[in-house]
Amino acid sequence: MDNKSIELISEREDLEFILKSSVPGLVSDSKRLTAISPTTTSPTHEASGTGHKLLVEPSVFNMGILLPPSLTFLNRLREVVPPAADIATTTLTAFLDEFLANVFVPQLDETLAELCAQTMIESDAFQQDPRWASHAQKPVFKV
Repeated sequence: MDNKSIELISEREDLEFILKSSVPGLVSDSKRLTAISPTTTSPTHEASGTGHKLLVEPSVFNMGILLPPSLTFLNRLREVVPPAADIATTTLTAFLDEFLANVFVPQLDETLAELCAQTMIESDAFQQDPRWASHAQKPVFKV
């Protein structure tokens, strides 16, 4: 793909215009979608589309770090929203419920399946661990 083609530049400018007009602050003028640029070969954890620094590496195994503060925030939100408001309390957590069911669990399943497959494929996967006696009463496989 030619990054300097007129068609690609035109499409990129149209996309930036749409993003700037619909979600202000999502794309800054100085960063021209560098975080999702096709020329990027490795993910940079220092930059994103908004110029924020990522504090936690994006991984399904980091949900233990991210979920407790999110739940604390949502519980506090339930306390702050007045009971007379027209907002059902279930709608406050609906996005988190949908995220967990539709994004997190499938990604976790996929990641665990890949790790298990990778472990079973290794040449010494089913060899006995030489130190098994210090860990168990019966032989243990290296994994």
